[in-house]
Amino acid sequence: MPQPRIEVVVAHRNNVPALTRLLTALRDQTEPCGVCVVDDASTDETPDVIPQAFPELRYERLDVNVGFSGANNHAVRTSDAEWVVLLNNDTVPEPNFVAALREAWEATGAAMVAATLRRPDGAIDSAGIEVDRSLVAFDLLHGHDYDPGAIARLEPLAPCAGAGAYRRAALMEAGGFDETMFAYLEDVELGIRLRMAGHRCAVAPGTFAWHEHSAFWGSGSSRKNERMGHSRGYIVWKYRRDLSAAERLRGHLIDAVVYSGQVAIDRNAGAVRGRAKSAAARAGQRPPDRHDGFALVPRASLSVNAALRRRLGRRVACAAA
Repeated sequence: MPQPRIEVVVAHRNNVPALTRLLTALRDQTEPCGVCVVDDASTDETPDVIPQAFPELRYERLDVNVGFSGANNHAVRTSDAEWVVLLNNDTVPEPNFVAALREAWEATGAAMVAATLRRPDGAIDSAGIEVDRSLVAFDLLHGHDYDPGAIARLEPLAPCAGAGAYRRAALMEAGGFDETMFAYLEDVELGIRLRMAGHRCAVAPGTFAWHEHSAFWGSGSSRKNERMGHSRGYIVWKYRRDLSAAERLRGHLIDAVVYSGQVAIDRNAGAVRGRAKSAAARAGQRPPDRHDGFALVPRASLSVNAALRRRLGRRVACAAA
């Protein structure tokens, strides 16, 4: 049997109803594609239900919960496709989703394509990601009305890994996702490395996928905030020597205000705990030397106030939803 040129990869742990909705939508894609579900040691009925209900897909069962980064890396390493399209298990793509991403990479020659995620209320959840001078990350157009014209004008750092395409060879050459980051911000860090390697990120304004944001751990939960804090701390450590002292200080200030806001809004200090665990894990370790190609990484010029409005505004909106 010929191998698919495009394979959709879904890192999954529990939530059979959501995964069933996604896989049903993938059956309706106008572009032929393979589908791989990496079952990251689910504890629900996934192993009994999904392979039988969707026998056409490639089902990879992991015995140990390795996290989002590890599960996606497993799928990419074992794939024979030229392109991999990553989707969260709580998304539902439009029928032209894969076709629109293919058209974008063929038209631009980019090694990455950022797709758009829309919230249940219709607003944009993410149209790709960007970072500022301190490598603080943001979802482009988050909370804005869906507008293909505005999306077409974007130049993201990289896709959100919940809805994006990567040329598999470029992903493999970059080393895949950094598995030190169990979940969250792994797409940011990968995007930095792919940009340093000279790759670009295109957009696909003519399509989108619906997204139930943070369906697994819950938006603002202590566990999610801890993972976010851990990943943020790791990025700050890994690229410490690429940032100036002023840029590092600026990032610490933004993080401190955001974490304080989470204590007030989310009623937990998960991010602080994650940051502390990240620092403890690297105690005594020397950060990497300055990275060749870091100057190629696009970084938005935002004031501290603008960055805080975007970070805290998102959190307040999620808490009110």
